[in-house]
Amino acid sequence: MRRFGADLHIHTALSPCAMDEMTPPAIVRAAKDKGLDMIAICDHNSAKNTAAVQEAGGDTLAVLAGIEVTTREEVHILGLFPEAESACTVGDAVAATLPSATADALARFGSQPIMDAAGRTVGSESKLLAAASDLDLAEAVDLIHAHGGLAVASHLDRPSFSVFSQLGVFPDSAGFDAIEVSAQGYALGRHHQLAGLGFPIVVSSDSHFLSELGTSRTVLELAEATFCELAMAFRGHQERRCLLA
Repeated sequence: MRRFGADLHIHTALSPCAMDEMTPPAIVRAAKDKGLDMIAICDHNSAKNTAAVQEAGGDTLAVLAGIEVTTREEVHILGLFPEAESACTVGDAVAATLPSATADALARFGSQPIMDAAGRTVGSESKLLAAASDLDLAEAVDLIHAHGGLAVASHLDRPSFSVFSQLGVFPDSAGFDAIEVSAQGYALGRHHQLAGLGFPIVVSSDSHFLSELGTSRTVLELAEATFCELAMAFRGHQERRCLLA
């Protein structure tokens, strides 16, 4: 086993709340500068920039395809996938429930550029990614699992857009594979309070700015930095495991 530094919650400029500087090559450079071995791209309600970041990372950085789904209850859920195609299929299903991104909405929430590996804008997402989908929590988790993904409860410690903030309880039947604690929550020791839920815990930066990337991370004990190995770590299988840095 080796230890790998991972930041499993990073937004590109496709997320309307993220900065324009969050381009595929800039994200890869920042991740390498911070000494990360693995990252996951989890834009709001879309995975259309994941393949571009994977291409930018090449063989020098493990880039997992992901998405951050906003459920009907406005709970945020990370989906992590073995390949970009599966993430995009889930993103298409989520997008089918979203309203259109009108000019007024984009002016209010921000642009939604689809980029290539060099950071060039090659399109714009036509659905409003800042909106909540029409999938409830159970439907979103089931959709992620149906396409081979891992479902992670986003920033469970936060007072907004988390399972606790929106539902008041953590449903036993939710079917999550792991839970995420925010960087601030980890600094305050909130991961100790959540350990009793019995899930593997990751801490991520939820980066919307380049300066945030890698400021918090999870240490993974794996044979190699791959999705399959991460899935084994979530299950605690064959000595793979998640550690908090």
